[in-house]
Amino acid sequence: MIASEFVLGLVLRLFLQAHVSADVGFRFASYIDDYMVLQREPAGAVIWGYGAPRATVTVTLCRDQEPIIKKVTSVKADSNTWTVVLDPMKPGGPYEMMAQQTLGRINFTQRVHDVLFGDVWLCSGQSNMKMTVSQVFNATAELSNTAAYQSVRILSVSSTQAQQELEDLAKVDLRWSKPTSKILGHGNFTYMSAVCWLFGRFLYDALRYPVGLLSSSWNGTPIEAWSSRRSLEACGVPRSGSMPSDLQFGPSAHSVLWNAMIHPLRNMTLKGVIWYQGESNVNFNRDLYNCTFPLLIDDWRQTFHDGSQGQTERLFPFGFVQLSSYLFDEALDDGLPQIRWHQTADFGYVPNQRMPNTFMAASVDLCDRNSPFGSIHPRDKQTVAYRLHLGARALAYGEKLIFQGPLPQKIELLADKGLLNLTYSQPIKVQRRDDKIFEVSCCSDHQCKWLPAPMDTFSTQSLALNITSCQDTPAALRYAWTPWPCEYKQCALYHPTSTLPAPPFLALITSPSPGYRSRTAK
Repeated sequence: MIASEFVLGLVLRLFLQAHVSADVGFRFASYIDDYMVLQREPAGAVIWGYGAPRATVTVTLCRDQEPIIKKVTSVKADSNTWTVVLDPMKPGGPYEMMAQQTLGRINFTQRVHDVLFGDVWLCSGQSNMKMTVSQVFNATAELSNTAAYQSVRILSVSSTQAQQELEDLAKVDLRWSKPTSKILGHGNFTYMSAVCWLFGRFLYDALRYPVGLLSSSWNGTPIEAWSSRRSLEACGVPRSGSMPSDLQFGPSAHSVLWNAMIHPLRNMTLKGVIWYQGESNVNFNRDLYNCTFPLLIDDWRQTFHDGSQGQTERLFPFGFVQLSSYLFDEALDDGLPQIRWHQTADFGYVPNQRMPNTFMAASVDLCDRNSPFGSIHPRDKQTVAYRLHLGARALAYGEKLIFQGPLPQKIELLADKGLLNLTYSQPIKVQRRDDKIFEVSCCSDHQCKWLPAPMDTFSTQSLALNITSCQDTPAALRYAWTPWPCEYKQCALYHPTSTLPAPPFLALITSPSPGYRSRTAK
């Protein structure tokens, strides 16, 4: 009797050990949770998690308790991870998703409910992306405007850093949630990003199907922290340098935010990314930004494409905010215009041959002298998000609409009249005459100086500049090339119907012949 009890106890103990062993770590990835949005057709959503080595995992998608999709895989012994790709789904929901692990006769189940299918956008950058709805203009009204947007779901990644690439997020500040005034107005520079939320809200108004938004940002961080080591090495970024405290107070070490806050998301199927960063590079590796930013885009695209087993498009849409105006030391006057220029890979516009399938929201006219968060943090994030969503609708969704302000298509030097004649590729609206916003570079004996080129005459698509002050050779022309080109929404040139400002540009004047076509300065 004693022997049989001993054997029974031993068997029971072994069974329980096996039971516990099989359950250890069986879970979905950190960002797969209730209320989430998964990427809709034509892509398939990637679902993954952790489990016991060599166990079988069955993932079932149900609607009204009826199975719609069932996928079976096994846990990889080397990484303890499992992955399935769901069949492409039309937008909508809600659905329930169940993952069941089987190891021998032992089963464990994980469930997530109220899952929607739609478009998933990742939002990243520094403090202007991190600002919450409670910090923007008309915050009270914005915070109360959530009832109609319960299909816009939000998630915020915790501010963490790592020396090596993490497989999964170490922590999430805000799990997938439906929007509420409390969540959106949680506090200054904490979840949820105002630009991200407002962008998603504008998109939802246009699309009328679910939108998923992931915010992963950190205040005062340079692009080096968000870039992989391989992309920084490709640009020849030095390992160390001066660290100015006024514009850079977050983590700045190479790749530490890429490792902890971007790389762990790589398996997710995305529609696209929006980005708001650059202030911390105004006086830090500024001259490399025309390499580091385009290469960050390239590297993120390849990483998410590979991580999602090809479900995220190889050249997914990538939008960004061209930096606004702010006040700081005069010694840095040229730094902000240079960063704005480098944000476009020195073309002045996107998409371009170096930055395909990108879109830009110019914010040079959205300055905010009285921002309680400093002029570096303008509060009009509604206009920023609106302009971003126009670019997304054009580039990501193929709508025929204007999403960027006017740029000159042709520059003619009329030397006998003392004029530069600019012909634009789209209609222009001269909102106010400005004698200083255009400048011409006058050169003599290998020395050049910038002089104002006052606006003379203009028509619906052309503009003449007076350059009689230039007694030497006019070599180049630039527009809005100062940290603070104009007051709020009062820049000189706009598109007449879209209220989009003309972005800053720099162009060489290489030929005085009529019909000369300008080329952008590299």
